[in-house]
Amino acid sequence: MQIWKQKPVLVTGGSGFVGGHLIQRLTQQGFRVYTVSRKKSPINKKYNIEKELYGDVSDWAFVTKIFKANKFSICFHLASQTIVETGTVSPLQTLKTNIDGATHILEASRRYLVDRVILASTAHVYGDNANVPYKEYYTPRPSRIYETSKVCADIIAQSYIATYNSPIFIGRFTNIYGPSDLNFSRIIPKTMKSIIDGKEPAIWGGKAVRDFLYIDDAIDAYLKLLEVDMKKTENHIFNFGSNNIITIKDLVSKIIDISGVDTKLKIEQTNRRDEIKSQYVSWNKAKRVLDWSPKISLESGLREAYNWYSQYLKELQE
Repeated sequence: MQIWKQKPVLVTGGSGFVGGHLIQRLTQQGFRVYTVSRKKSPINKKYNIEKELYGDVSDWAFVTKIFKANKFSICFHLASQTIVETGTVSPLQTLKTNIDGATHILEASRRYLVDRVILASTAHVYGDNANVPYKEYYTPRPSRIYETSKVCADIIAQSYIATYNSPIFIGRFTNIYGPSDLNFSRIIPKTMKSIIDGKEPAIWGGKAVRDFLYIDDAIDAYLKLLEVDMKKTENHIFNFGSNNIITIKDLVSKIIDISGVDTKLKIEQTNRRDEIKSQYVSWNKAKRVLDWSPKISLESGLREAYNWYSQYLKELQE
């Protein structure tokens, strides 16, 4: 990874949860980091960023302008609409952001000779596939709008690799969690906020099985994709998950135990529409090829996250 130091690196979606943590790690390790966000982020002010760029990656004119002006060597493309339910409510915006945004980044990277592109994908591309854990060679089976938008971006990236030999790597991540995720529609931030606010945490059904990857392990994975040799890799798709496979009911019960708060779990018996029963990945390829494996247990990660939310929400009330 030393060969990349002092070269300009672009992180799209820099104001987001994962983007913020990635920027922090990159700047700490001496990278010259540029970010793209739709709006200013107070989080990024804490880090030594080369330049913050504001705009929409689904705007081709904006993307070409910044690539031409800054001559990036690396691009981490994280900018996207990431919520399944939002995709259902706002399909046009989700498709535009996730498909057009990825296509613009990939094409600009090709035209302006970016040395390495890392595309943030998701385990959701596998859709409702009963054959778990998901492996990289599985055929995508999207059903919902969000899943379909991510599959399209994923396949477009694969087509750039096949057609142009583009230096692209695709990371398909399971559910990432940890401190500073302010999207309180997600199950872990939502549950922790409810407990800290003195409310009973509530879930639908609770029988769905998921996998949860701590943010530090996810950032390690992104950086590992900078190290891999294109010529020695059979393909450029990697799953990243953990051994933290658990039902949603058991996850929320574990959070309650960690909190030490005397509260009850409220369960609605009707499952969410089209909810996938089991969704987790095999990360054996990442372990074999990248020498990557998750280090943070679910217990440790949840404690770190809960402590962070307790402090954050307390400061908001002061």
